Amino acid sequence: MKLSARNQIKGKIVGVDPATGMLLWERPYVSSNFTNAVTPVLFGQTLIVSGNGGPTMAFTVKKQNNQWVTEDVWENADVPYRLSNSVLVGTVLFGLSSRNSGQYFSVDAKTGKTLWTSAARQAGNAAIVRADDVVLSLQDDGQLAVFRGGPTAFELVRRYTVAESETWTQPTVSGNRIFVKDVSSLTLWTLN
Repeated sequence: MKLSARNQIKGKIVGVDPATGMLLWERPYVSSNFTNAVTPVLFGQTLIVSGNGGPTMAFTVKKQNNQWVTEDVWENADVPYRLSNSVLVGTVLFGLSSRNSGQYFSVDAKTGKTLWTSAARQAGNAAIVRADDVVLSLQDDGQLAVFRGGPTAFELVRRYTVAESETWTQPTVSGNRIFVKDVSSLTLWTLN
């Protein structure tokens, strides 16, 4: 998917020193708007980013001749995402694409190759966390999807209704407990 010239906003992805806030490196990032809420994923020395319908991409950051530089590793235009995050399980990146009204996917984090995509219309957006080998996806409609994501298929274990209103906040997993925040309340769910 390519953005037309009239709806492109030229932004940047930046790296800063956490102690001083000093800018270390930057690279161009084109988006359709600045409401990008996608958390980058670190895979070894590779940073994986996506958002607002643009491609999912991976790049490395390293110091070369006393200067920080970034180098492209891969780009995958088939799994763009917006307002959802992704997680790593081993070398596999799991997430929810904005394609087809919300479609779960897995990508080989080393190569950027799409391994599988789920059926369409899964969710508008989702906050995704990993608990061991299980992936928990808190969808914006108050549904918690629990699935195992192998490298070859999407395996939904179960869906639970965990909120009566929209959920926009990342769920928090603590041991066998999951904290879920919707627009007006915070609930605690226990896993058996």
